[in-house]
Amino acid sequence: MGGPLKVAIIGSGPAGMYTAGAFNSSCPGCEIDILEKLATPYGLIRTGVAPDHQTTKNVSRAYDKIMENENVRFVGNISFGDDISLETLKSLYDVVILAIGTPKDRELGIPGEDKAGVFGAQVFVYWYNGHPEYRDAVPHLEVKNAIVIGNGNVALDVARVLLSTEDEMRDSDLVDHAGDHIFRSPVEHVRVIGRRGPEHAQFSTKELSEFKDLTTAVTTTDGSIIPDHYETDDPKTTKVANNNLELLRDYAANKPDPHKRLLSLDFCLSPTHILGEETIEAVRFEKNRIEGNKAVGTGEFVDYPCDLLVTCIGYELTNVGGLPVENGIVRNVDGKVEDHLYVVGWAKRGPSGTIGTNRLDSQKVVEKIAEDHCDGGDPAKAGARGLDQYCQENGIETVSFSDWQKIKEEEEKRADEDSPRRKFVRKRDMLKLLREGK
Repeated sequence: MGGPLKVAIIGSGPAGMYTAGAFNSSCPGCEIDILEKLATPYGLIRTGVAPDHQTTKNVSRAYDKIMENENVRFVGNISFGDDISLETLKSLYDVVILAIGTPKDRELGIPGEDKAGVFGAQVFVYWYNGHPEYRDAVPHLEVKNAIVIGNGNVALDVARVLLSTEDEMRDSDLVDHAGDHIFRSPVEHVRVIGRRGPEHAQFSTKELSEFKDLTTAVTTTDGSIIPDHYETDDPKTTKVANNNLELLRDYAANKPDPHKRLLSLDFCLSPTHILGEETIEAVRFEKNRIEGNKAVGTGEFVDYPCDLLVTCIGYELTNVGGLPVENGIVRNVDGKVEDHLYVVGWAKRGPSGTIGTNRLDSQKVVEKIAEDHCDGGDPAKAGARGLDQYCQENGIETVSFSDWQKIKEEEEKRADEDSPRRKFVRKRDMLKLLREGK
């Protein structure tokens, strides 16, 4: 022991990037490789954040600074579990850190979920954000009635994007293939539905308020179920909930406009069946009452017509690369999976918190790693040199950070006047650009 600690971080989203940053602060001289299956870094910052929320995406500038450190490498276009195994990585590096997120939508678990026209949030969001693996996930939007199940910000994003006009998305980075469908869609009515009451919704007030800005849709809700006040043990949660309730009262006062589309915010409904033959035609819901902050079924049902259903009820991790997965996350104790193997972010704790939540989470895991490996690295571990040799021997065409900067520069050149970028949505086009440049 005694050489520089050689670290492989699998995943370049917020959790992975904050982990790299924490290593730079607490473990000077370590050598860090950040592996990413896509040719582009930063995970959900690129493929998860809504295309019209450009301010949120600005966090990537902080990640750029981390990548600019000489001891940090971005190694894109290498897929964990497919291109390279966990055992190989452990043989090359002193420490392997999983920052792979939770890349599977949770299912409703009700009959009919396999029908055409039913999508999980991740699939739908990746589609309109240009994730290369989901370029053709949504074949059309020839729909009139859409339902979004979930009471978090992702549900609001999906509804807002569905109802946005081309002019409203002009300064976004909504990808072309999604815009072509969304702006031509005949959608008339979008419902956002939660199983509990409006006081329990997990919306941020800013996201909820954005529905006021939709030019071609009126937002409504049932004012009779909105409480006058809601109290929790947490002052911050109480404040947000009551700000949201005030907004919902404003929406409840709105009247439908025959010249505009309708957005309904519905509560106290649990889906029980997805109806139709091969394609979705309607969703059956059981009406709920709230008892002790819990939704309890009443035995009364209602059917809503539906041509498109997007479920926004969370994400989970499935078995990948032989990892010990339990309850939708990697089994771990405070981030440690086993000797030399650690996990951070959503894969560690589940899909919770904001982008910034990952910073503190990653710092704590890095502190644990520093304790476990305070003697430094094993000089026998090949690290970056060994990875490069492995990729060369296996014909893996990796993408460096400077390569990514070339892709980014070209995307910015391709953009319309108000848009920040026009994304490449196929990996082959990105690799072609890089090959031509070389």
